[in-house]
Order: sequence, then structure tokens, then C-alpha cells
Amino acid sequence: MTGARAFQAVLDAVRERLGDAVEVHPVARDAVRDLPTDGGVDLLGLAYERFFADLFKGRRGQYFTPQALVDLLLDRLEVRPGEEVLDPTCGSGAFLVSAARRGARVWGIERDPLLADLTTVNLRLAGLEGTVRCGDFFAADPDPKDVVVANPPFSVEIRDPAVLARYDLGKGRGRVLSDWLFVEAVERWVRPGGRAGVVLPWSVLVNASSSPLRARIDATWVREAVCALPEGVFRPFGGAAGRACLLWLRRKPCREAPTLWATLDDPGYDVRSTHLRPTSTTEVQRLRCGHGWTPLPADQWTPTPKGLRVSSRPLGALVRSRVDRTVPSRDQGSEVGLVELADADKGSGEVAVRRVRGEEVRGQKAVLGDGDLLVSRLRPALGNVAVVYRPPDLEGPLVGSTEWIPLIAERWPHYLLHALRTPSWRARLPVTGGQTRPRTAPSTVLATPVPWPGEEAAARIHALSERAHRSRAALRRQLSALQGLVDRFAEGDLDEADLLRALEDLERDGLSG
Repeated sequence: MTGARAFQAVLDAVRERLGDAVEVHPVARDAVRDLPTDGGVDLLGLAYERFFADLFKGRRGQYFTPQALVDLLLDRLEVRPGEEVLDPTCGSGAFLVSAARRGARVWGIERDPLLADLTTVNLRLAGLEGTVRCGDFFAADPDPKDVVVANPPFSVEIRDPAVLARYDLGKGRGRVLSDWLFVEAVERWVRPGGRAGVVLPWSVLVNASSSPLRARIDATWVREAVCALPEGVFRPFGGAAGRACLLWLRRKPCREAPTLWATLDDPGYDVRSTHLRPTSTTEVQRLRCGHGWTPLPADQWTPTPKGLRVSSRPLGALVRSRVDRTVPSRDQGSEVGLVELADADKGSGEVAVRRVRGEEVRGQKAVLGDGDLLVSRLRPALGNVAVVYRPPDLEGPLVGSTEWIPLIAERWPHYLLHALRTPSWRARLPVTGGQTRPRTAPSTVLATPVPWPGEEAAARIHALSERAHRSRAALRRQLSALQGLVDRFAEGDLDEADLLRALEDLERDGLSG
């Protein structure tokens, strides 16, 4: 058995261990024979690692919530014994198990019946009680609780007319993102003075298009705390690579208090890996203990980026945009130089231009020029900035992804390459769109100031960087040529004498120096 059948067999075997009269496959019974039933084993983690990647990876925008974030959310919510806690999108039950262990009475709602079953089993394995029902939170009749805690589906379009008609944000619309509808729904499920702790897309904090949602939150809730999460926080659990945040709210009427802010860079595992690779838990523990939080001004959702401590100039005063587009496939038989986002080295800003036939290139592409400065509009916080050079023997056009913002530098493009890759410049670059895949816009990039060291220093940095980039490109070409000679010798296309003559040519071109 694999996938859903295997997963269900494991759940049935665990139920039998818990005393239920169910039919169990003998292999599954053997698999869980030594599994402790006292809550000492994380069945949730086991089930996810073995089965969830195939069953639930990104389905309906649902992602597994790491235990470190579960603990951080519940600690700051200060869940107390006897309080009623609801997770309206409970998934596999991590929030409910942790809240029940703190003495809370817990309820869960989950659309997927298999996940609802898993939540019930997880509670029973831990020796805890709770009520879990299968259903759609957006269509359910509100039953207000003391606390709502959730990692709701990210940016899924809700199109059901009956559901949309229930909400102010859905009336008269054909579709609404789940993030927006969730914020309104939670208002109905938390008692006045109650609390909510939720995971939301980073875009809710920063995108201009989300300003009505932020205004609605401020009208109904007091924002107690906000924590920025690193990009890729859900990547090891089958999720997307986008950013997210944790938001703690208290339902009005209640006492006003300053909003606290924190940034979590290391959640206790490597966010760059698609596998769960533990790292240090020090940063999470500091936040759980109340360290690392700073006040936010009442009218702000994120800290104001620190101003430049050195002289600066708007990038638009130093460059201009290249806006031409082309469709390479229309020119059959031509060769083009193609540069996608993945063709740029994020560590050095170097670009590998790929030679392809025009008819092999899909869709519209940006026209690029020799020496253009390229800034990625996708996930600008990653600092994907590069300088592209046209190969000297390329006959066709040089084109690239439309996710590039090509800039023509009036002078010193290599200085700008380094200036635009600095953390301080990236921190000041606003995000203008994108829910789980944040983007910026050309106008925003051009308006963002860059540190300016003066003409002489900029020229010298440009000259040193350009020389280094061109030298590295030449060495790569020579290494490629050297490998090609060895390949031909190994295939028998060159004899020893031919190989020696070719090596002399390479040495004469500078390989030995």
C-alpha cells in the first residue's frame, strides 16, 4: 500500500491500539506495534514525513505548521486552563494538542475528513480530549470561543456564491482570497476581549492592495504583536517558498496597548532545504521568553526601514528602464541568448547566457542589452541582481524573463550591481504585490535611493568589479574548452599529438597564467 491507503491503514492500526474495534491490515498492525500511546511520540511528524508530502502538499493552500511556531503562538496567547480554544482549519491538530496540554478545552474544524481523523487520533494518543468535526469553516455558523489559533489556507480563491454572500468582503463579488475571508470570519468566532493568534501571508502586512484588510483588522482588534518569518518557512513541510508572519490580536473592546514586533530568522530548521534539517532553537526560545521584541508605532504594521547614514541618490537618477518586449518563437530558425532568473548567480551577480533556438522559447520575453543591470521583481528580498553581457559571437537577440527589470546604467553599472545587492538597499525596497510570491515594480525600484560614494569611488569599484567579472568569464570559457578537448580525446576524436597542439593554443591564450 502507498499514499492514502497506507496512511488510512496506519490510522486504523493506531485506533486499534487505543481500543477501537476496527479492521486492521496485519502489516499496519506490526508497523505500530511498538508505538507508544502516551503522547511521547510525535505521530503527526511521523505521518507527515511519510505520507503528507504526497497526499496534502500544497492542497488548498494548506501547509504543516512547525512545532516551534505552534509553541511561539500559544506562548504569547497565554492560553489558560479551562479556556475554550478553536482551530478552525485544524489540519492535523498541532495547535489543538498543544493547547489541550495547557489545560484548554479544544475544538477543531477541518474540511478534509482524513485530516480530521488524524487530529482526533493525535489528541487521543496524547491522552487528551477535544471535539473535531469535518466541515467548511467559512460556511459554519459561529460559536464564539475565548481563543482562535490557526494557520489558515494561504491565498486560495473562494468562489462559492453561498459562502461569499455570508461576508461583507464577499458580497457582490465572484471570488475572494481566503486570507481576506478568514480575517472577517474570525471576528465572529472570538468573544469580545478574546484573542486570536494566526499565521498569515507576508503580503497582508506590506502590500498596498491589502490596506483595506489592515484597516478592517485595526477597526475590530488590538494588534498585540507581529513576528516576521523567514522566506521558505514552510518549504521543508511541502509548502511554498513565500514569506509569512505571525499575528496576535485581541478582540475589541479591550485595553489598548503598543504593538510589539520581532523578526525570526532561524525557526530551528533550515528554511532553504526541502527536507527537515534541524538548526539552533536559540532564537525561537528567546522570543518565547519575551526577549527580542520592540514596540511598533501605532500607525505602522512593520518597522520603518533605517535611513541611509551615507549620502544617497535615487536609482532613477542613475539608470533608465528598458521596456521593450519580444516573442522569440515568431522568428523561426534564429538563435537567441536567453537569461532566466535561475541563470544568475545570486552570490556574485554573474549571468550564464544560454543559447537556444527562438522557436524553443515560450511566450513573451524582455529585450536585454549588453551591460544591462538586471533586478528581479520576484522576491526582491533575496537580492537577485546581475549584470548581463552579450556573448561576442551571438547573432540573434539577447532576451530574458519578464520577471527581470532591465536597467540601462548611464555609468558605473558594476558599482550599482554591488549597491543593489546590499542588505540595507533591499530592506528599503517596498514590496508592491504578490501573496505568497512577493514582487516589486520598476517604478518602486527606480524611486528607492542607493548609497552614493561619489564619482571617483563609484568608478573605481565599477572598474575592479568589471575586470573581475570578465576575467572569471574568460576562465570559465577556457575551462569549458579544456573539458571539451579531454572529452574529444576520450572519444578518440583527437590523438595525443592533436591534443598537445590544442593545449598549446589554450596555454598561448592565457590558461597557464
